[in-house]
Amino acid sequence: MGKVELRQVAFKRIKSLAFSGLVLTLLGVGCANQATSPGLVNTNVLGSFRGYHFARVQTHFHSPFSFDACDSNGLDTAGTPNATCLQHIKGALCTNHINLTFVTDHVDHLAEYDFSKLVMVESGDTTVYNSAVEPIGNQIGCADGFAAILSPGLEGKMLALGMEHHILGTLATRQAVYGGESGADRATIVAESDAIVGIPHTESRDLATITAVGPSFIEIYNVHANTDPKIRKKSLGLPPFEHIAKFLNYLVDPLKELNPDFFFMEFFEMSDLYLQKWNTLLAGGNEIAGVAGLDSHENTFSQKAADGERLDSHRRMTRFISNFVVTTDDQIATIRNAIKVGRTYFVLEGLGTPRGLDFYGTVGATTVEMNTGVPPTVGVQASTIVATVPTLHSSSLFMDYDDLPLIVGELHYINASGVESVVATARGGEQMVYVDPPTGHYRLHVYMYPVHLYNVIFSKKNVGKRYPWVTSNPVRVIR
Repeated sequence: MGKVELRQVAFKRIKSLAFSGLVLTLLGVGCANQATSPGLVNTNVLGSFRGYHFARVQTHFHSPFSFDACDSNGLDTAGTPNATCLQHIKGALCTNHINLTFVTDHVDHLAEYDFSKLVMVESGDTTVYNSAVEPIGNQIGCADGFAAILSPGLEGKMLALGMEHHILGTLATRQAVYGGESGADRATIVAESDAIVGIPHTESRDLATITAVGPSFIEIYNVHANTDPKIRKKSLGLPPFEHIAKFLNYLVDPLKELNPDFFFMEFFEMSDLYLQKWNTLLAGGNEIAGVAGLDSHENTFSQKAADGERLDSHRRMTRFISNFVVTTDDQIATIRNAIKVGRTYFVLEGLGTPRGLDFYGTVGATTVEMNTGVPPTVGVQASTIVATVPTLHSSSLFMDYDDLPLIVGELHYINASGVESVVATARGGEQMVYVDPPTGHYRLHVYMYPVHLYNVIFSKKNVGKRYPWVTSNPVRVIR
């Protein structure tokens, strides 16, 4: 089915929804109060494939050790984390079943404290150790038996995920390297802290800088950049205050007809700038993974929404976007390495959890995972790109509307010049098989018209907007 046909189908559904809403209004029937959303489903119910499973991961997250987190009140004078803020974090990770959160705190505070304190273990938690018996993470015991892990790390001009210790040297040395932006700084952090290093806020970084740093990954979306008026105007070329006024509808909702967990639909926009930079880097031989940056602080909208919870709560934010990492286990080092080699998807999970998602290459009977080179067809061993377009997991259908979202997958080809084009399409639940693909990079992009959310959002026209639901890392075809 082509793009024009898909848009026609979506438009028909939207007209039907709008008419139903009008009838209910005329009859004096309001929408049901949808102020409470269930937590995200545990990824273990999504099953396994080829010896892998999905881990839900956050790669940009601020703890009380960031100076600007917790409404800039993260630490007391003794350096003890704000208990309320820390409990908000733990509650969010348990509720939304976040397997691993790579905490990325700012240079100030991170560099100043002993690494063991950054792990933030409290009574009832379990310390995670590396092979050298150094504390590298905090496993939170959740009420339902789920185990959420926090792993300390850095946000300066670079992101360091999964640090296992500070780098060597004095405080001044740490501050200089953690705040640096060179290939040498990256190499020092990798060698001495065992982290992987990437670039946050790609929207404000030029390609020469990114290439010089040599990161393992870049952010292909960042929530802060999407909402901050200055960044929107300066780096993304977007109207600075375009969506701010719409947030008020979720703060002032006397009839409690809206669900504030979906306020992101008013502002979310995945700028082409990110993909253009990523495509150019890939075409230039820089095999760099793409991740989604949550950048959650609990420091932006302290006002409470109609459901009694602050608009920017960690719980609300962690159900908004996720990284689905393809992994063999949920250990910090395993997930860290999977991100490094690009076995991960960016999921706009606020729209719902994908079910049946898969993307890989084949050469004959051999399967080739994302960011691994697929050689050309040799004899009777045909090379292919295979993508299964996901459907919506039933846990995401908690609203009181019967219509299902319209889902379409596209296979995108990035050629040697970094030009991107669509080479195949399929509907949700269908499979695409692209035979004997030309040399280049291939990504799976899955889009959704979220008509199932009609009753819980303010701007009803947003259900007719095509949202990028899932964005894969590339499968490479080499010659």
